[in-house]
Amino acid sequence: MSRRGGDLFAAGVIGFAAVTTWVGVVSGAPLDFLIADLVTGMAFVVAGYAAIRLRPASPAGPMLLACAVLWWVGSYSPSGQPVVMYLGFAFERYYDLVLGALLLILSSRSQRLAPRWLIIGFAAAFAFRSFGRLFFFDPASMFDCAECPPNPFAFWPDVAAWEATEVLGSYAIAAFAAAVGVVVVVRLLSAGPVLKRARWPILVAGVLAMGAATFDAFEYGYSTATQMPLVALEGTADWLFSWGLFAARVLVPLAILVAILRMRAAPGPLGGFAAGLDQPGGSSAGDALRRALGDPSLQLLRPTTNGGWVAEDGTAVGLPTPGEGRRLTLVGDVDEPVAALVHDPALLDQPELVAAVTRILRMALENERLQSELQQQLQLVTESRTRIVSATEDERRRLERDLHDGAQQRLVAVMLALQQARDAVTAADDPAVGERLDAAAAELNDAIRELRELARGIHPAILEEEGLGAAVGGLARRAGLPVEVHTTLDGRLPPLVESTAYFTIAEALTNAQRHANATQASIHMAQTDGHLDVRVTDDGAGGADPGRGTGLRGLADRVSALGGEFEVTSTTAGGTTVHASIPVA
Repeated sequence: MSRRGGDLFAAGVIGFAAVTTWVGVVSGAPLDFLIADLVTGMAFVVAGYAAIRLRPASPAGPMLLACAVLWWVGSYSPSGQPVVMYLGFAFERYYDLVLGALLLILSSRSQRLAPRWLIIGFAAAFAFRSFGRLFFFDPASMFDCAECPPNPFAFWPDVAAWEATEVLGSYAIAAFAAAVGVVVVVRLLSAGPVLKRARWPILVAGVLAMGAATFDAFEYGYSTATQMPLVALEGTADWLFSWGLFAARVLVPLAILVAILRMRAAPGPLGGFAAGLDQPGGSSAGDALRRALGDPSLQLLRPTTNGGWVAEDGTAVGLPTPGEGRRLTLVGDVDEPVAALVHDPALLDQPELVAAVTRILRMALENERLQSELQQQLQLVTESRTRIVSATEDERRRLERDLHDGAQQRLVAVMLALQQARDAVTAADDPAVGERLDAAAAELNDAIRELRELARGIHPAILEEEGLGAAVGGLARRAGLPVEVHTTLDGRLPPLVESTAYFTIAEALTNAQRHANATQASIHMAQTDGHLDVRVTDDGAGGADPGRGTGLRGLADRVSALGGEFEVTSTTAGGTTVHASIPVA
């Protein structure tokens, strides 16, 4: 029911209550009866109106307002007013029928009226008794009651017919009311945690109300059949007992009102839910949802690219059908949901909590998607940088081979030719020409030496042929200062790792000698936890800054491209330490 429709319905019920109270005053009803009657009926109105305003989709609101109307319909029975007193007598206690239907709805996981036969039988029993009261009952003619107005609806006033319908109808009502109470108890005991947590006060109150309805109806039938009361009380005790039976019915709207107000302030689990989503290595989003909503049966589904759905373990699943007793809540846009929740229908009683949880879940899933995209982009950048480093290394190797096999070999051939020419000139006894040829051969030898040094700097042959340990040993011998080498290597390493470590050590030794004026240095290399740990320490002047020089900055980029870490620690009092940790894989 819409909120505007609820406003109009509630206003009409309150107007009917005012008329009923006025009729009671005119009829001379006792003040205590009028007050108790009005307060009891208004309990249904308040709870029903609150349910309509706060839970428009729930059937509780309209049904509770209907109970209020039926409550005051019965109040006309003792009024003594023509016509309305017989209508009130014929249709009194019909609120028990509506309460029974409401309890069957609220105790069902699918919020359906099943078992329908129970409520149909309950309604038929009430209709059977109302038929006898309306058409067979006329105290003015049956019992010579001069003060009783005639019943205009009694087309066949007959004591036997009325008593038969009264007894059979009342016993049938008692039986069906008891059956409703039993069904509610069974459903409550077998219900899931969500239903128990949200509705157990309502259902317990409903069982008490159905117990009162069972006693009321059975007492009607018994007293009519035996002309004796089932429970003989007098005075205040009788008044308290009678209104106690009515108060048992009022427990239902009061329990519904308390439950609605409690659920209204329910988003208590949200803090724990949000914290659970943010715990690295903790429980899954599905576990956090199940804890926050109190539904162990909840499933978190993710959409696939082909329009299907998968569960948390990756298995393909289908969405629930209406007959399965489950409910579906989409997370995100209806056209492009980011997830779906399959849950207990009882969670629909807490729409604010479900809506808040789904909003947090949507933000978490969007954040997860953005983080995944960022990780993919970072992976692509890392892979591209690694390819660049690999391509650079391959180009170094190619240049080294070209210099060695090309220009260097040609220069060696020219030097040999010059030496042969010098030998020939020496035989001809021409000293001047021999001296010039010796000078050319010396210059050519220097060029070959420098070319070899250049080729070794591009990619040392010993690194490829004998490995990192031998290549670093050669660097230490040629460093120009004492260098201690400590290595713990497990065989050969990938070429890209070896070359990166080699040039890191070469740059650190060059800086120690040329810029820091160091007197000694040490090199430590070891494989630990899948990484090659390289550390070069000197006792120089310090002050090295990897952000300024192109050499150290290039090494930092090279190590970072392989997924490693590069660090330079340099102080004026303690020298410089260059540290690189390079993944071996």
